[in-house]
Amino acid sequence: MLKIVKFRFQGLWNSEYPLVVIRLLEILDRHNPHTIHLGFSFDRLSAFRQQLENITVLERTDSESPQLNDLDHQRDTLFNVIYSAAKAFQRAPSGDISSHASKIISVFKKHGNNIPTTNYTAQSKRMGDLIADITSQPDILNSLKELSLLTMFEQMSSINREFDALFMERKYRRGETERLDIRNVRLECDKAITFLWNSIEMCISQYGAEKYITLVNTINELNSYYKQRLAARATRRKTKQSAETEEPIIPIDDSINDN
Repeated sequence: MLKIVKFRFQGLWNSEYPLVVIRLLEILDRHNPHTIHLGFSFDRLSAFRQQLENITVLERTDSESPQLNDLDHQRDTLFNVIYSAAKAFQRAPSGDISSHASKIISVFKKHGNNIPTTNYTAQSKRMGDLIADITSQPDILNSLKELSLLTMFEQMSSINREFDALFMERKYRRGETERLDIRNVRLECDKAITFLWNSIEMCISQYGAEKYITLVNTINELNSYYKQRLAARATRRKTKQSAETEEPIIPIDDSINDN
């Protein structure tokens, strides 16, 4: 008898789960579920689509945190290096070098030499003001150039812009997406998936396998793909292989024959 290959969706990461369910919905949609007695089960699962997309957004914004931390560390380092170097040059016996250093220190102190210790929002604003101030003063830019600090200043400026853009994009997306109880959404969605499997098998027994062969084969190819990879993941964890470098399961592509 034609049967669905099943696997435990609970084993999928939050970043993987929505992709698999939405792919399943796309497969079902291409087989006109309402014409083969699967309309109710399809609609029940489809009701979770927006929440699944919201989970994807939340997972994506969370995954950006390491990148933000790295950018923040880079701009902190550049700020501190420029300021420390200027302080060292200020003690130089050459009057010109000391003068250039004093100009740089003066403008840094004007905006606060504690900028790297402030929170993300305050630091972006204060560092942006410092950069704008220096950029508007050719003599300060020239001092940075004379002390070979201009390149680092330009890097700091570029990284601060990159950080601020990423941070604001993440903040906007979080504001647009309600905070979900992901665990509960997944539990309820799992019930809808189980209902779908039961509906398909019931329809096969009631209406015959012929009109469901292509649909079931396509679903089984999708499910087998993830079932095998989840089994491989479980084996790696059991043998303690790649415990710290576990990668997400790459979504199966559209090469599946679901026509």
